Amino acid sequence: MENVYYTDAFNNENPGLIQKIEKAGFTFEQIATKQLEKISFTQSPAGIAAVCNFPHIGNPDVNQHKWLYLYQVSDPGNMGTLFRSAAWFGFTHIALSPDCVDPFNPKVVRAGMGAHFGLSIHSNIELSLFADSHTLIGADHRGNDVSDFKSPEKFVLILGSEAHGLSKNIQGILDQTISIEKTGVGESLNVGVAGAILMEKLS
Repeated sequence: MENVYYTDAFNNENPGLIQKIEKAGFTFEQIATKQLEKISFTQSPAGIAAVCNFPHIGNPDVNQHKWLYLYQVSDPGNMGTLFRSAAWFGFTHIALSPDCVDPFNPKVVRAGMGAHFGLSIHSNIELSLFADSHTLIGADHRGNDVSDFKSPEKFVLILGSEAHGLSKNIQGILDQTISIEKTGVGESLNVGVAGAILMEKLS
C-alpha cells in the first residue's frame, strides 16, 4: 500500500484508525469529500481510499490440496462474492480460466470485502494444469447430491459461467460432478450462492 486518503468525516467516525495507519508506517493524507468522490469509483465513497500495488503472484502451486476454479465467470459481483466465500471456507487458492472478469476490477474488489488480501489468485489458467494431480469436481445440476459426497484429499471445485455453465471440453475432463438438491421451487441458483454452499459442504 503506497498512500491512504481519508476525509475528516471518516476520521471523526472511526477514531483511532488513522493513528493505526500512521503507526503501520503508511503515508496518509486528509482530503476533501469532493476530492475523494472524484477519485472513487462509487457515487458515495466510504470516506477512505488507498493506492495499492498489485501483488506479485508466481505460478500456481499444484501441491496445494484444495483449489477453487472459476470458468468464464463474467459478473464482477459474483466473482467478488465467491472470493469472500472462498476466504471464509478456506479455499485460499483460486484459479481463473481465460475470459473471466478481471479479479481486480473495482466491483470485484468491493464485493470481495477484503477477501483479496487472504487469497492467492491466478488468472488465465487452463483446468488441464490440475488434471494429473487433483480430482476435478464440477458443479452441475445433473451431478450427485453434494450432501452424499466425500471430499478427496486433493481436489479442484469448478464453477461455470453464469450464462453457459461448464463447456463440453471442461465436462470431458471432469472426474466427478456434484449438485445441490432442490427442496423448493426455482430454475437455478446464482453461481455466487451455489459456490458458497458447495464450498461449505466440501470444506
